[in-house]
Amino acid sequence: MALKFAEFKDKASKTLNINLDSYKEKRVKRRINSLMDKSDVKDYDECLNLLKTDAEFKKKFLSHFTINTSEFFRNPKNFKYLQDEVLPKLLKEKKQIKIWSAACSDGSEPYTLAIILNEMNVKSDRFQIQATDLDREILKKAKEGIYNENSVKKVEDKILNKYFTAQDDKYILTNDIKNKVKFKQHNLLLDNYGSNWDLILCRNVFIYFTKEVKDTITQKLSNALRKDGYLFLGNTEYLLQPDKYNLKKDYTSFYIRQD
Repeated sequence: MALKFAEFKDKASKTLNINLDSYKEKRVKRRINSLMDKSDVKDYDECLNLLKTDAEFKKKFLSHFTINTSEFFRNPKNFKYLQDEVLPKLLKEKKQIKIWSAACSDGSEPYTLAIILNEMNVKSDRFQIQATDLDREILKKAKEGIYNENSVKKVEDKILNKYFTAQDDKYILTNDIKNKVKFKQHNLLLDNYGSNWDLILCRNVFIYFTKEVKDTITQKLSNALRKDGYLFLGNTEYLLQPDKYNLKKDYTSFYIRQD
């Protein structure tokens, strides 16, 4: 008897070590069915078998399932606030600040941070930027630091010319900026978040999770911040009751950890 979607989802979760129930079901089913169509996979039985036996298909499945859309200086007003208000405050309070870019995708976001700090003339020993993502393949791409025109469309010309080399239709980031960011694989649902972060960016991720999982992740992010540390979310990711997570709204998408 052919596998139904619910049974496939349970078995695929165990095979991949990812709890697919944490994500919104319609989105999960849509993306899996889309991949099956593209790969000429006839049913869920065949899809599950490929996940178990075909490393390339498994890699393709994870890459297709994980949303990897990002760009430099996404939501420019927010990054301006980060540069003018948040970072100066944090740097005034500590000799070295710890920054975590969670679900960093192709590295555009943490590299944006590194560029901003460089433009502020902040020495490298005064900050550390840790960037993480679930998708190992996108992390390899992030480390390469090669981007298309769409990724840098919001970058001012003077910044683009200073930190990128144009080659054919690609933009290659300078090694100096690449060296300021450390990447590693991390699962937001399973792995430890660490502690005493001064700034955590977790942007445009919550929209894919169920409400229950979003609540859990938000609390874990808050717990990982130091007192008066900042959580920086995406523009569409509002916390209706930030105090529930021991957070206080500071500015659009910015929340401060309370006592």
